[in-house]
Amino acid sequence: MNRTIRRLAMVMPLCLAAAGCVADPDQAASSSSDPAIPADQQADLSTLTYRAVDLILAAAPQVTDSTPLVVTSLSNTKDLERSSALGNIVADMIRTRLAQTGHRTSEIRLRSAVSLKQGDGEFLLSRNRRALRSDPAAAAVMTGTYATSDEKAYVSLKLISTADAHIISGADFVVPLDDVLGLVNAQGK
Repeated sequence: MNRTIRRLAMVMPLCLAAAGCVADPDQAASSSSDPAIPADQQADLSTLTYRAVDLILAAAPQVTDSTPLVVTSLSNTKDLERSSALGNIVADMIRTRLAQTGHRTSEIRLRSAVSLKQGDGEFLLSRNRRALRSDPAAAAVMTGTYATSDEKAYVSLKLISTADAHIISGADFVVPLDDVLGLVNAQGK
């Protein structure tokens, strides 16, 4: 019995240390499609987005919790006037991460009044310019682009000063196209 407890006492710290290496939140963002990373340790779209936002904020100490920020949909690199469900959901994940970290982030899609649609529900977000509240003031904008190849989707995020269009910081990541194909094919509206 004592021998078993001693063995567990020696092995347990090693197991905990190994587990910490797998899910270390301070670890730099990496591509989830990196063949050097075992499949069970590859990150999903939300994890990679959160890591990228964390890297961007870490590289921008002048952007404090009180700096007013706005997030826009990510654009398709082939046509900067278009997005898709991928570009829209990554933008939503960025907004979520900024709010989680206590940053002052405005929701630019907020309606001036609730829209009630029988059978569908109550809605407070819109992309109809006439239904929106006035534009929020922002010192910086988090935006980006995405592109796809036969096997991968590439996402590039940037934090840009609204005063002079200076790129304050940025981060990129790659995901397997199979993971986001439905989002890429669904056009944003």
